[in-house]
Amino acid sequence: MLNHSLDLGSAKRFLIIDASALMHRAYYALPKLTNAQGMVVNAVYGFFSSLFHVLKEQNPQYVVAVFDSPGPTFRHKEYPLYKATRVKAPDDFYAQFSKTKEILKLLKIPVVAKAGYEADDLIGVMVKKAKHFPGRILILTGDFDLLQLVGPRVDVLLIRTGVSQTVLYNEKRAREKLEGLAPNKIIDLKGLAGDSSDNIPGVPGIGPKTALRLLKHFGSLENIYQAFEEGQADLKPALAKKLQKFRDQAILSKTLATLKTDIPFDLPLAKCERKGYNKKKVVQALQNLGFKSLLTRLPQ
Repeated sequence: MLNHSLDLGSAKRFLIIDASALMHRAYYALPKLTNAQGMVVNAVYGFFSSLFHVLKEQNPQYVVAVFDSPGPTFRHKEYPLYKATRVKAPDDFYAQFSKTKEILKLLKIPVVAKAGYEADDLIGVMVKKAKHFPGRILILTGDFDLLQLVGPRVDVLLIRTGVSQTVLYNEKRAREKLEGLAPNKIIDLKGLAGDSSDNIPGVPGIGPKTALRLLKHFGSLENIYQAFEEGQADLKPALAKKLQKFRDQAILSKTLATLKTDIPFDLPLAKCERKGYNKKKVVQALQNLGFKSLLTRLPQ
């Protein structure tokens, strides 16, 4: 459980890093930089360029880095074709993870992952358990899906351009992005429109615009099917036919898009508190990778 007993004050910030998504974003946003030994290091460089920028801008008192775990997740068991259309990244991308984790540990930033679950699920658990955190929770990610966690005290810092430019999505901005829908309705949108990047099927023939229109009218995926049962759906015959024919697939799609927050995962908040680190060791690690430009941007 996250420790809620500390008197932190309203200005405190807890930064949760969606580390795998950040690495992926950096790898494809930057050219293939190499160090003196010929190792490709662009994802590591982009990751810390983003992180140092946010640490300076937001000055969080608590930080944790959350990674995906290799291998299938519980979603693959429910739907074997989950993410089946994704092209595997080159080996030189995965080879960079160990260096990123090594430097994070030198910075005294906890690194967490859990077999069978995605980083998004663990982030959802942390947000849920930190509901009494007396400050703001910031999620740094390149993944739009995590907007579903945005709430009164939870903001998402979404990287949109390069590796350092972020857009802060609070509840108001997230609603604007979703044309008035609450951020947690992203899972209903995916239930209807699917998600090609994760190979979530949704309802064939229903795109984001139609899904938004349906959710604005009915409120949720469940409400749509309840209206069918009560004979009050009042939809065009072609649309009604699609929804009824692919009901089970729509419900499955929403399940796949929903973060699983009831998993056994324990992380004391005190372990995430920013503490002093051995600057000499961090400087040496960055120099070994050829990151001279990052040395002047090291967090205080």
